[in-house]
Amino acid sequence: MHESQDHIHSPLLIKINKFCEYGCRSRTMPMIIVVLFLSFCNPIPGVKIPMEEFILGYNLEKPDARYKLPGYLEEISGLSYYGKGKIACVQDEQAHIYVLNLEKRKIISKYKFGDDADYEDISVVGKTAYILRNNGDIYRIKNFKKKDRKVKKYKTPLKEKNDTEGLAYDPVSNALLIACKGSPSIDKENQYEGFKAIYKFDLEKEELGGEPHFLIDLERLDSYSAQSAFKRRSVQVAKKVRLIESATSFQPSGIAIHPLKGEIYIISSVGKLLIILNNEGKVLDVNELDPKLFRQPEGICFSPSGDMFISNEGQGGKGYILKFRFHE
Repeated sequence: MHESQDHIHSPLLIKINKFCEYGCRSRTMPMIIVVLFLSFCNPIPGVKIPMEEFILGYNLEKPDARYKLPGYLEEISGLSYYGKGKIACVQDEQAHIYVLNLEKRKIISKYKFGDDADYEDISVVGKTAYILRNNGDIYRIKNFKKKDRKVKKYKTPLKEKNDTEGLAYDPVSNALLIACKGSPSIDKENQYEGFKAIYKFDLEKEELGGEPHFLIDLERLDSYSAQSAFKRRSVQVAKKVRLIESATSFQPSGIAIHPLKGEIYIISSVGKLLIILNNEGKVLDVNELDPKLFRQPEGICFSPSGDMFISNEGQGGKGYILKFRFHE
């Protein structure tokens, strides 16, 4: 796997430097540093973690644009590319669709679709908007720009325990992918412990699949993170001294499908990670997000040309959207 050492290692190295500055007087610090670098140079014999060759195509350290949002979008929770140079957004308290004009760098429209609640993501398909609530409900708003817009609610088997936060339209199967931040299971007796789930809502049948479409193995995510950082043993040591976070803290907050390559991108505000799956659900890449740049990443979408947009909640300040140009 080819990784950009800059964007993979920088947040980690920053933490190591800070830790060293803080703990340089500790008797154990020299031993920790020696162990880290020896294990980096000498990976565990026989341990092989299968990885596909993959190139991200984005510089996650240097956004090409930053769009500041008004105060009422401090808690922006989801976004979807809409038309030429526009992004549709939702926030997790009010039933409004906001449209951001990228050229004018401001919100130009607002459309109300229902009662206030915890809305987590949006996916616009043609003139129809689909909006996901945290309890698994999906709202379909046809002709959402018109005053006589028609709203239909789909009540899925998913519940608040699943904490549904990510929504993406899959044009190949004409379905919606739903990422669960919370419990991966619908039924109590089938918990899928140690996994995070992606469910699929068939738009033609208007029903949710009874089983997860994809299951993300959190232990395997740790293995991928280990290989892309120091090699497995070094990362385990780093975790013990809290230099880096475990991938098992991964909790999906946004999901999108790359329009040109078909891969599935999933972000997690908890743990500050961006992972990439192929269309069969296999992990292709794991990327650490710099918390200084990504304050609280909640939503992700793509333009038709592959440019990536990631929304961040303000956490007491103003929310914002980062743009990353796609480089093939």
